[in-house]
Amino acid sequence: MEDDHQSATSTLVAWSHDNMSITAPWMIQEESSIKHYSTHKHTQTTISSFSHLSDSYKAKPTNGLAGGRHQEWKPTIPNPGKHTIDFLQPPSITMEDYIDLILKKVNRIDFPIILDPTKASFDDVAIHAILRQRMKKTTVAKRITYARYMEKHHAPVDFRHPTYENFIRHMDYREQIENAGFGALGHEWKTMRMFLRAYGLSKWDYRPPSAPYYKVKVIPFPEQISEILRLTYSEDEYENALIQYILTHNFIIGWRIPSEPSIMKLSDVTIDDHDRGFIKITEPKKMNSTRIVTPVEIMTNHRRKSFKNWIDSWRPKVANQYSKDFLYLKHDGTPFCKESLRMFLNRKASPIIQTVIPKYHNYVARDFCAIARLIRTKIQTGSFDEFEVKEWLGHTKIQTTMCYIKDASHYYKLAPYDWINRVLKAASINSEENAEIRKGEKVGAFDPNPSEKRERAWRDSNPRPTA
Repeated sequence: MEDDHQSATSTLVAWSHDNMSITAPWMIQEESSIKHYSTHKHTQTTISSFSHLSDSYKAKPTNGLAGGRHQEWKPTIPNPGKHTIDFLQPPSITMEDYIDLILKKVNRIDFPIILDPTKASFDDVAIHAILRQRMKKTTVAKRITYARYMEKHHAPVDFRHPTYENFIRHMDYREQIENAGFGALGHEWKTMRMFLRAYGLSKWDYRPPSAPYYKVKVIPFPEQISEILRLTYSEDEYENALIQYILTHNFIIGWRIPSEPSIMKLSDVTIDDHDRGFIKITEPKKMNSTRIVTPVEIMTNHRRKSFKNWIDSWRPKVANQYSKDFLYLKHDGTPFCKESLRMFLNRKASPIIQTVIPKYHNYVARDFCAIARLIRTKIQTGSFDEFEVKEWLGHTKIQTTMCYIKDASHYYKLAPYDWINRVLKAASINSEENAEIRKGEKVGAFDPNPSEKRERAWRDSNPRPTA
């Protein structure tokens, strides 16, 4: 019996009805140390550390803080913001990397189906959300960040003994005293639901404020975009070019920033001997689905910030053995991760861009691309083709794309020309060249020649503007 107990506690964590222990993930030397499920030995593997501590918060008995082996959990925490009670994440890595680390040490078969809230750590809940609730790692990382905030708040949420009354007090404080909006309250409610599912508790009857049905999207005009693409962002030649190229690709492609460009690789860019090409975009938000787009304006043009120019002229300046196959590289040759690219753009680019566009943020590029491409379909076909733009942007629902039509209609009346070509200075502003664009081949993710029935329906509901 002692041997059985000793072998169980030598795993990553052994969970039984009356005893539990842990070894931190980076202390485990072999994968084989994880004990597999046995019908005769009712142990289950988690990653919490409650054999010697009731949580990973190192509380001192003398200061009255929550936690500790011989202390009861308290509903409030003195000096919120100065302490953390979450889990064993080292400060040197991101939460997503930490989740990857501990996932390698967890056996799905041994992991509990339902967690005990009085013993489970945030680690356990995070892994439960991935294994049992089928949530994405990026989503779980966000939820854990919100849980940290909620637990350290002045009106804290007690995740050890979750009650509806305690949660409502927190949400009421956030809504009435701190004027939290529908977005923040909605994220905190989703976080609480993740914990409730992990604990096997029924869903509470709470409803956060509803989001507005429609919000006007304020975007810069093409002339402003053309200006910010020519700004100087750094005295370093490579770093300045890197920012200008990324911004150009952001506005023309409209991908999700920073998750999609940060994982772009050389193998995702295809260019043939006739200078024809396309790019494959991986979408982390959609479980790593992929889509193909053909931004012909910036694929091979030697006088623009094209993919061919970047690959042939700029990337080789810093590429080294650490670059792997990634498309965008830091000055030291290492690739970006999602957070490092976000911080790089926020620190190096955004402050300078805001001198031209005061309300600029990274997502403006995606909004601009959606509206600009809807305007292009209006010029080419006489109506807004939301289906083509949906495929280009990778929207899951057509309703998401249709929300842009009202904005596109507004901006089309103000500037009825091809916005993408105007940004790149590819065409003059007179109506004769716009007519040539209308006659030319359609640029997009779909067939440039729609069916007669569909085109006739477009023209009946959206007649061409008279000259």
